Amino acid sequence: MSSDMDDILQIFFQECDEQLQELERGLSALSDGESEHETVNAVFRAVHSIKGGAASFGLDNLVRFSHVFENSLDGLRSGRFAPTHDVVKTFLKAMDVLSDLVNEARGGAAVDPARVAESHAELAAINSTGGDHDGGASAATTEDVIPVDFSPVPIDFEPVAADFEPIPFDFDFGEETPAPAAAALRVTFHPHDALYERGDDARNILIGLADIARECGGEIQITCDWSALPPLADLVPDKSYLTWHIVLPPEVSEESANTVFDWVSEDCDFSIVRESAEDEVPLEQDGEQAEPAETEAAGAPPPEEERTAEPPAPEPALPPPVEALLPMPVAAALDLHPGSTTTPPPATGAAQAAARKPEQASIRVDLHRIDDLMDLVGELVIAQAAIESLSRRTDAAGQHELVQSISSMQSLTRDIQDAVMAVRAQPVRAVFQRMQRVVREACSMTGKDIVLTLEGEDTEVDRTLVEKLTDPLTHMLRNAVDHGIESTEARIAAGKPAEGHIVLSAEHRSGRILITIKDDGAGINRQRVFDTAVKRGIIPPNAVLSDDEINNLIFMPGFSTAATISNLSGRGVGMDVVKQAIQSLGGRITISSTPGKGTIFGFSLPLTLAILDGMLIAAGGSTMVIPISSVIETMIVKQSDIYALPDGSNVISIRGDCMPLIPLATALKLSDAPSRDSLDASIILVVENESGARAALIVDEIRDQTQVVIKSIESNYRQIFGVSAATILGDGSVSLILDVSALVASAIGHIDSKPSNTRPELAA
Repeated sequence: MSSDMDDILQIFFQECDEQLQELERGLSALSDGESEHETVNAVFRAVHSIKGGAASFGLDNLVRFSHVFENSLDGLRSGRFAPTHDVVKTFLKAMDVLSDLVNEARGGAAVDPARVAESHAELAAINSTGGDHDGGASAATTEDVIPVDFSPVPIDFEPVAADFEPIPFDFDFGEETPAPAAAALRVTFHPHDALYERGDDARNILIGLADIARECGGEIQITCDWSALPPLADLVPDKSYLTWHIVLPPEVSEESANTVFDWVSEDCDFSIVRESAEDEVPLEQDGEQAEPAETEAAGAPPPEEERTAEPPAPEPALPPPVEALLPMPVAAALDLHPGSTTTPPPATGAAQAAARKPEQASIRVDLHRIDDLMDLVGELVIAQAAIESLSRRTDAAGQHELVQSISSMQSLTRDIQDAVMAVRAQPVRAVFQRMQRVVREACSMTGKDIVLTLEGEDTEVDRTLVEKLTDPLTHMLRNAVDHGIESTEARIAAGKPAEGHIVLSAEHRSGRILITIKDDGAGINRQRVFDTAVKRGIIPPNAVLSDDEINNLIFMPGFSTAATISNLSGRGVGMDVVKQAIQSLGGRITISSTPGKGTIFGFSLPLTLAILDGMLIAAGGSTMVIPISSVIETMIVKQSDIYALPDGSNVISIRGDCMPLIPLATALKLSDAPSRDSLDASIILVVENESGARAALIVDEIRDQTQVVIKSIESNYRQIFGVSAATILGDGSVSLILDVSALVASAIGHIDSKPSNTRPELAA
């Protein structure tokens, strides 16, 4: 497949993703009882668009399935059956199959044919029975059953005689002429030496012609003429000797055949001729064309003496087989033999996927956002020219204007940054709608009936975050289905509806994005969680933990309350993966659970991973950056508020709440631990980690608040305790970005790290 076709195919797959999202929205609306005509039309259009595009690229599996899906949706659109719960459930299952077939065509994993056939049969059953899963039995009972007291009514009918005589016509149409025979399309081409010199292959031309023949429902006939091939001793590897003759079906147009030669028209001689079946030039068995004089004979064979007049060619002059001179893939694909005709087999899905270029990530952006960005860039160019002009002035007024221009340029740079972030911003709809399938599959495995409601799908967040949210949300929703929502029997016994509910929502709050997963299940059994953690050695039996700390135990590595291991849970890796993924995104997790009523998980994430709002601080003679989102407040320490612990560490009391006191320079091994007396009048930052635990960091100085560009320190140097990343400041110096969660967890012996029995447990 050519590079241009690869690009067009990738566009088709991007459109498929959009159509699948539209299909998901429409079917979810139908599942919620929204059976408006426009909703049904939107669902039908989505499947129809996928089918039409797939047909253009010859994706037969996708076309066949979407055709059956489309027929069933057409029955819904025409009103032959209503969107009942069972019908919509079948459509949702078919949508999952359709999505997997699109992924297969893109080069992904192959779809199980049995699964496709099962969904195919279910759709066909809906289409044939009008949505009645009883096979139309109910319709038969109401329409075909004859009442017991029925008696036929005689009808008095007399036949009427009629005289049918042929009507004479005086019109003379003349002698009837037979319809002309269908005209085949004959293509002949001979590659120049330059075609092979530039690394091209004549097989590509043959494959292209075979493709257009298949699109028209016909077959191609290929004959290779190797009469110009010299003996092997005289063969020049860089020279072209072969000529091909191709017969295309009558449905193929000359324009379609010409397009195959668009890129090689200067490197080969070719002709495309439309000839009727009666005028076709027969081909000899050895691949050479018969002479015109022989063809034009009145159907009679030439005399015997003429046929034997020329002596046969000497045996040594026979050319070697064609496949010996062609590259192995060419001979294998075309199976060319002297004088034989063959039809190249269609490329398999795996071969097509291997030939395609890897998919490139892309986003769709509203045009007005691009226009806004261009306007800001224009203003930036003007501001740059103004600064260059003012920098040449040496008077005081010029210097004052230069300072003002630099300040204006800083504001303009911030606007450009916001505009670029808006360009990268994408709604979370794409990842949210994938979760519908996750819940459906989990419900199928557990036998539960659960509805997932999506809220805030239009909330925009940086594309990088959108891509990395899939795995954490998948784990959380599977956990909610398997552990959070009770079985149908348990819900009914507790006075709840048999159908469970999960709400997945997103919203912007305080410059961050808040994603919430709320279920109406049984809530977290804290006593069971505590006992399990003790049994697995995660915490000591005498640990004193608050409700929030017990809730956070479920994120510990290896923790699981499942009695048996299933396809969904039980191995103790899912929730740990969630925590690590969210922390790697600079986020935090909160849990709120009420026994018997349900659980709420909250993810608080930054809007982007590229830029961070930070506070510049100094500690141990180094300048560092701490995320502003982690800072609760700043204050001056009073020695009377500091208390010493038996292990030598200190805590500070702030408005009655005690929290660890962390000398930042000491924690990072930049200086020795300060004495308790030297802590008076020190500057502290009250910080909070993702679980809500707080600590007080002692710093030397608070310098400024700024935005910094995040650079990975692990990929450029190595992992450092208490440091999450690095940045380059305006003066060119490198500054470290602090990992608040690691510092707090290390200081308080929090459940983030496994405590020892000798360390005293601190209640938050």
